[in-house]
Amino acid sequence: WADWWSYEGISGPEYWGLINPDWLFCNKGKNQSPINIDPKALLFDPSLEKLHFKGNEFTGYLVNNGHDITFEIEELRWKGVNISGGPVSYNYRVKEIKLHFGTNNSYGSEHSINGKVFPAEIHILAYNSDLYEDIREAENSPRGVLIIALFAQIADVSHGEFQILVKAMSNTKYKGDKSRIKEFYLSRLLPPTDYFITYDGSLTSPGCFETVTWIIFNKPIYISKRQIKEMRKLNQASRNNPQMLMAGNIRPRQPINQRTVRTNINFVSSTSY
Repeated sequence: WADWWSYEGISGPEYWGLINPDWLFCNKGKNQSPINIDPKALLFDPSLEKLHFKGNEFTGYLVNNGHDITFEIEELRWKGVNISGGPVSYNYRVKEIKLHFGTNNSYGSEHSINGKVFPAEIHILAYNSDLYEDIREAENSPRGVLIIALFAQIADVSHGEFQILVKAMSNTKYKGDKSRIKEFYLSRLLPPTDYFITYDGSLTSPGCFETVTWIIFNKPIYISKRQIKEMRKLNQASRNNPQMLMAGNIRPRQPINQRTVRTNINFVSSTSY
């Protein structure tokens, strides 16, 4: 079952919860992601401190798993990044970076701001390393996962650190392909801001477990037309199958229900969205 899902048709998002009984949250959950963020409904929380990043450098593989393109980060004692602060009370170790994008610039992000979507959205997944052994245990456990979401906007100039991922994509065009990445620095990927919004939600792919603290920065990163064009060449299928492009790997936005979306932006003194 682990692979038998997609973003369209009878294996698409509205059917995920029916494909596998372990994925019940996908259809029945009340704290699902992604969501639309209404700036007028944000709650300013002065107790939200800025995020703390310990470490900076990654090594690993860029992997085409057929659903998305994932930078799988190797667990090494002397490399890696731990995240603390912000809305969380534990240390979270970065394990994966996932890319979501559309076939054109008018859609591509999973989250939206006041109905506005972006050409792409990058998810930095980290697991609670204080309580759990690895991301697979953490993703189905309370307070298990922290995901930092970055919106990507199109600019004239390529993004230097993001280009490392784009370059590796030439070797990961088809499902099952992977490419070694020897050196990647998280600080060079992140936008220059300490401001974010946060809410409690879920994974945006099966089993949609409601174990995620989401953090969405208030500034996008900027990538070039050429970079997103390379992303749109990626395929869902293996080399032998007819071309099925990966673009459009986006779960529809989910009801916010009774959740509160908090921010460390004091709107009285700033206009950050």
